[in-house]
Amino acid sequence: MEDTRIDIAATAENLKEIRQFVRDYIDKCGGLDKYKDELVLAIDEACQNVVRHAYKETKGDIAVKLSYKDNTFIVSVEDDGTPVIPEKIKPRNLDDVKPGGLGTFFINQIMDSVSFQLNSPHWTNCLTLTKKIPIE
Repeated sequence: MEDTRIDIAATAENLKEIRQFVRDYIDKCGGLDKYKDELVLAIDEACQNVVRHAYKETKGDIAVKLSYKDNTFIVSVEDDGTPVIPEKIKPRNLDDVKPGGLGTFFINQIMDSVSFQLNSPHWTNCLTLTKKIPIE
């Protein structure tokens, strides 16, 4: 499947458009219906983190790139917000029952790999998520 990307202002209002962009791409890929909801959830959580944390006091853009090749779904989420300190990104303790704070937990449960690249050629932060799709 051909790669695609969306560049959009990193605002809470635009998260709906990003989710629809992801759904539309997954529909075009074919054979991913079983994974659509969880992939959309993981990508939405990653984008919410950019809006809430990377741009918490400033405005900026977010780029979401999607690729599906060789049964591997690859997502890149890029921004120019506050640089990420990967060691500090951890899900909260699941025993601490309260709303919020589970985005990174969901991302790590859904995706096979999660990696950060700082100071990529065009962006400050680049989060790459991959999910191997089993052949059925």
